[in-house]
Amino acid sequence: MGRFEEYGRRIDSEIARLKQMKNFEDFGKRVDEELSRIRSFLKEDVAPETEKRTAQFLREVSEKLSEAASWIEERNAARNSQKSEKSSQS
Repeated sequence: MGRFEEYGRRIDSEIARLKQMKNFEDFGKRVDEELSRIRSFLKEDVAPETEKRTAQFLREVSEKLSEAASWIEERNAARNSQKSEKSSQS
């Protein structure tokens, strides 16, 4: 069975479950179940991967910032040495 057919079956199943609901209380319970399932999914599956990628991104940014700081310090050192050379020549 292809992914499209599987998705269609899942939709049909969910629609059948919705039709079985007789009142707002059943609907509210279903919403609570789904929110709980989504919360669990986010906490167990999405958050760890997101944190891992964020940590890697921050390491890369930190490395680039260190390189930029070194470059700026080298430019300032070169300027200061040029200034001191000019003032010693005068």
